[in-house]
This record gives sequence, C-alpha cells and structure tokens, in this order.
Amino acid sequence: MNRRPLAQVAARLHRMSIRTRLLIAYVGLLLIGFLALTLVAGSQIALAARADYEQRLLNEVRLVQQGLRAVLYGEGWTEESEAALAAQIAEYEAHLNASIVLHALNDREGPQPRGSFREAPEMETAIRDGVVVVQRDDDQGRPALFTAVALGDGGREGGQAVVQLSVPLENLTLLITQRWLLLLLVLAVILAVTVAAALWVARSIIRPLYTLRDSALRLSEGDLAIRVANPGDDEIGAVGRAFNEMAVQVQGMLEEQRAFASNTSHELRTPLTTIRLRSEALRYDDSLDEATSAQYIVEIDEEVGRLSSMIEDLTLLSRFDAGRAELGHSEIDLVRLAVSLRQQHLASAAERGVTLTLIAPEAIIPIRGSLNHLLIVFRNLLENAIKYTPKGGQVTWTIRQEAGGVRSILQDTGQGIAPENLAHVFERFFRADRARSRDVPGTGLGLSLVKSIVDAYGGSVTLESAGPNRGVTATVFLPVPPAG
Repeated sequence: MNRRPLAQVAARLHRMSIRTRLLIAYVGLLLIGFLALTLVAGSQIALAARADYEQRLLNEVRLVQQGLRAVLYGEGWTEESEAALAAQIAEYEAHLNASIVLHALNDREGPQPRGSFREAPEMETAIRDGVVVVQRDDDQGRPALFTAVALGDGGREGGQAVVQLSVPLENLTLLITQRWLLLLLVLAVILAVTVAAALWVARSIIRPLYTLRDSALRLSEGDLAIRVANPGDDEIGAVGRAFNEMAVQVQGMLEEQRAFASNTSHELRTPLTTIRLRSEALRYDDSLDEATSAQYIVEIDEEVGRLSSMIEDLTLLSRFDAGRAELGHSEIDLVRLAVSLRQQHLASAAERGVTLTLIAPEAIIPIRGSLNHLLIVFRNLLENAIKYTPKGGQVTWTIRQEAGGVRSILQDTGQGIAPENLAHVFERFFRADRARSRDVPGTGLGLSLVKSIVDAYGGSVTLESAGPNRGVTATVFLPVPPAG
C-alpha cells in the first residue's frame, strides 16, 4: 500500500491552522453523519411513499368501482347508458391521471372486454374478489402500476365486469423524487446552520488562544505586566488563569532577581571598598602609626570574614533553590541542641544586658535532619533575637512537642517589626532599617536561609510582631520522625 499520499495529506493538515482543522473535522463528521442519516431516511421515505401511493390506488379503484357500478347496473341498458359509461370512465381517467379499462368476464349485452386479461395478476385477484397493486410493463412496454376490482353482475345474466386501473410508474417516481429533493433541501439547510455554528464555535475557541499567544509573546518581549483579561470559566479559561499565575510568578521572580543582583552588588561593594581603602592606606600612607595600622588590619579581617560568610550563605541558598542541597537524615536531640546554643550565646547576651531563658522538656525530642542545617536555623533566630533586643530585655526560647512535630518559639522584647515590613522579612538582603544596616552586623541573608532550610525539611517558620518596640515572636515547626 502506498502511504505517501496519506503522509502528504497529514502534512498538509498539520500546516493548517487549528481553526481550519476544527472546521474540516467538525463539518466532515457532521456531513458523513447527515449523509448516512439521509440515505436511511430517504430509503424509508421512498418505501413509505410507494406504500402510500399503492394504498391510494386501491382507494381510487374502489371509488371508480362504486361510480361505474351505478352507471353499469342502472335501469336498463341503452345507447345513452353506454355513452354515459364512456363519459364517466373518461372523467375518472382525467381526474386520476390514469388509464381505466372495463372488462366483461362473459358475453352479454353491453360493453365487451377488450383484449386478453386473464393472465394479469391483478385481474386474477379481482376475479377472486380481491384487490392488489402490481408493477409490470404496459402495452407500450413502459413500467406501470396496475390494479383491478370486480364490479359484480348487478343481479343480471351474463356475468360480472371488472374495472382495471393503471398509472405510469413515472408518477410514483416523480413523487419519490420530490420527497428526496425536500429531504436534501432540509439537509442543506441543516448543514448550512451547522457550518455557521462550527465557525462560531471555532472562533470562540481560537480567539482566546490568539489572545493567550499574543500575551505570551508580549511577556517574552519583557512586558511583565501583561495579563489575559477575562479568561473565562472553561478549559481555555483555566489555561488563561494558569498563564496569569505564571506571569505573576515570573514577574515576581525577575523582580526578585533584579533586587537580589542589586543588593548583592551593594553588599559586596561596601566591604570591598572598605578593604581597598584600608589596604591602600597601609600600602602607601607612611604616616600611619602602629595603632591605626593594627586597627585597619582588624577592619580588613572583619570585612573579609563578612564576605566569606555572605558567600557561604549565598552558596547554600543557591543549592536549596536548585534542589541540590543534601538533606540530613540523622536523629538529633533538639533539646540538647538548644541547651548547647544557649550556652554559646550566654556571654554575648550578658554583654548586651539581655536575659536568655530556655524552656524545654527534659525528655529527648528527636528531629530528623542535618546538624549543620539545624544550627544555621536556630543560631540565626537566636542571634537576631539577641541582636535586636535592647539592654534589660529578655529572650525566651520555648520548645514543646506537639502531634506530628515539635514547635520552637523564640520570643524577645526587642525593637519589633513594623506591620508593613512583616511580609518582607524572609526576602534576601531585606533590612527594616537600612540606615542602621552597617551598624548591625549581618548579611541580610539569615532569615532567607532559615526559611529555605525549614521548608526543605517539610516544616514551617513564621515571624510575628505587634509593632515597633513590641518585640518579635519567631515560631518554627519541624516534623518528628515516626516511631521506629
């Protein structure tokens, strides 16, 4: 079998627009269905028309029977009677568009039979007092429909008479053709309406797709504010809503990347500038005393340490963002970890005049994870709480086990967070008070790193504050490994 023509047709269909393909498929299927339905309905209509036509012939021949019987078997038979009979037959022939022949079965006074008729099926049936419609050729060789009915003898001697009625088959064929034409006309009207409906449906489907395509092109050209207006409630509307959600995420991601690049550049430029100024002074300024030189070396070392910490945080963040960070599966006692961290930060808390309190159960609370990751999470939260709490304040770390996990709450009495800043605290390099960002140590990446780690382990972290100078409450929930 040569498949090349089929492949060419498939290639041409593939190059067509979706609207054209929808129209071809939709109209083609409907046309095939309507044609099949028309053929079935037409054949049934033809059969019904023939049955109706034959029944009408039977009714007409019985009417002719009644009319001719009244003339044929009236009072006496005269020449006027024969003329009246001939006139009646001619009237019936003109009215019915048929040929009527009167046959007498035996010789008698009155009309005589014309031609041989006993071999005709309708005549044999009429002789037996029946009636039937038969299709056969007439004397001219043309197809025709014949029927006959007996008139009876009217109580006279000489036998009975039979009336034979015939019509050309063309009459029935013309009637069936008219019904076929009517059926085809209805089919054409329905097909036209169907094509119009198909055009409307295709347009209603394609128009949102064109809108979606244009929106995607504008988004690819950098128009991040583009959205699909009124996406609708159908499946294409669902795609439009998904596109809008994607556009929002892309816009947010790009804006976050731009802010990240800007903040990273700023955070890197500041320590590098400090290092460069101090190193140039140490290299070229001979007037520096030993104390100043030592101070510059300390500052350079601090800035290098800050840069190193920032690079480590950025590297770890990038791994979590890319899903390449290796999650730990060791069971770690969170209470023991908290006791160790509190002990490490007691000195810095006392130096700032902050009271550090730990409230935890004596029982072991196992957490599945990496010790390094958990240290990063709780060290950042603990250091932030101490760092932003003024002298005389308090930091309370409460640990309690709940169904399915453990909840850690670090609450301080520090400077708090304004309500408008709460939504941004987990953003990278975000500082609520940028004017004092250089006075407060840190890279601005700690909370972002905390959220990335906690999310990676299936937990949750939130920060709550009643407002400036009213403290902050950090809540971390981590799942507990199942028993066994």
